[in-house]
Amino acid sequence: MEKGKPGRKRKLASLTEEDYKQISAWAGDGLNESQIATLLNVNISTITREKKRNEQFAHAIKKGRYKAVQLVANKVFENAMDGKETSAIFFLKNRDPDNWADRQEVNYNLDLKNVLTSARSRIIEHHVPAQALPKRTQAPTASASEGVDE
Repeated sequence: MEKGKPGRKRKLASLTEEDYKQISAWAGDGLNESQIATLLNVNISTITREKKRNEQFAHAIKKGRYKAVQLVANKVFENAMDGKETSAIFFLKNRDPDNWADRQEVNYNLDLKNVLTSARSRIIEHHVPAQALPKRTQAPTASASEGVDE
């Protein structure tokens, strides 16, 4: 018996054109990579590795997803042209977000340095020395507290 290379055999090394079509169809039907891995009886890490190693495999998944997006986009466009309001709004928000976004972005520039400087100068101008305040508003001193009966 002749020995081969050590290590595990690649489970997806011998995919046929039919296999690639099936993988593309699964991706187009909305299955995620974890679900495709289950259908191929491999681990998700095998899918990730195979996409890096095998361009045809990665392309099959991308092609399936792209076809699905294209079909849905065409349907949304048809619905928008047929006057279906929700589809029209969705189409416009995604194709022309500068004019149809729900949220408008507004930028303001505030010069807080001038505001703080102005506030600081008003505080200094209106500062009243403690001797000018009536006695009841002044803080008690040590001599004032000595006259309290015990």
